[in-house]
Amino acid sequence: MKQLHKVFAITVLASAMGLAGCTQEDNHAVKTESQQTIAANVATVELGTVPMKAVVPGSVVSDQKAQISSRLIGYIKDLNVKVGQKVKRGELLFSIDSTDVKSQITQANAGYQQALAALENAKLDFDRFTKLFKEDSVSKQQFDQVRLQYSVAQENLAAAKSGLDQAKAQLTYANVRAPFTGVIVEKLANAGALASPGQPIVVIENLQSISVQTEVAGELFAVLRPGDEATVLIDGQAEALKGVIYTLVGAANPKTRTHTVKLSLPAINNVNSGTFARVSFKRGDRQTIMVPSSAIVERAGISGVFVVKEGKAFFSMVRPGMSADGMTEVQAGLNLGERIVIDNNQSLLNGDIVESVEATNEGA
Repeated sequence: MKQLHKVFAITVLASAMGLAGCTQEDNHAVKTESQQTIAANVATVELGTVPMKAVVPGSVVSDQKAQISSRLIGYIKDLNVKVGQKVKRGELLFSIDSTDVKSQITQANAGYQQALAALENAKLDFDRFTKLFKEDSVSKQQFDQVRLQYSVAQENLAAAKSGLDQAKAQLTYANVRAPFTGVIVEKLANAGALASPGQPIVVIENLQSISVQTEVAGELFAVLRPGDEATVLIDGQAEALKGVIYTLVGAANPKTRTHTVKLSLPAINNVNSGTFARVSFKRGDRQTIMVPSSAIVERAGISGVFVVKEGKAFFSMVRPGMSADGMTEVQAGLNLGERIVIDNNQSLLNGDIVESVEATNEGA
């Protein structure tokens, strides 16, 4: 009976071992079938050179800006422009009530007419006394007096004419027009308000000619030169722009101890003065690990690359840095000399077989 139990136990154990062996073989077969074989370019991780940059905040400013005021004292009328409105050169911005100016013109014209009449009388006297003096009918003293009166009348007429012209010129200042094509950026008064010379009423800017102004510390200012280039990223603009330094203000701001720097920009549209900008100045170069940007993929929101070991791809998490010219800096997660997949990697999984084509890591 004991022998029968032993035979039964050995039979069951053998059956169990057979089933386990079959299961392991089946699992191995499934795993092998799930692997992909993907042909991809593979590159060796090497050092690359990237520029060191100093990034400072700045703002867009207009190269052509004017505060428009009146040369006359009077009440404002026809002030119909609005903030943000585009105006052309010579377009009417506002008018000043010209009642007082017209009154001055009337008075000046009356003075001119009086001076003209006085000159005519003085000329008649001068002509008559000239004839009498030639006939020795009047003394030289009398003739000189009449001649003096005629000369004074001529000067009085010239002064009256100048006053009339000036009064008429004031009338032209009653209509204030745009000095250049631009955009109304500020409106500092309303129709009906009393305008006076030098008091700004509207502010106009030419947004076709703009620059970026920033403040930099003395250490950075010391190495900057006119004509140096910088990268400018403006809010609302998809791509960075190239700025060229054209103004360096040597006097530092006594409060912030910073210096003003202005950079010219290429012609761009839909950018208003005051828009925030970031200016990147180059401060030299540094060496770091650089890989083609196409090598970096995301898995579950984590950035990484596929490292090739013994012909198989394994996902390695990395910390990307700056990108430029199709290359991306890797700050952590890779070692020099490792081989990574740089294309055809979107569907790669851990353990997939890679048929590699060695690629030259240009730019690294």
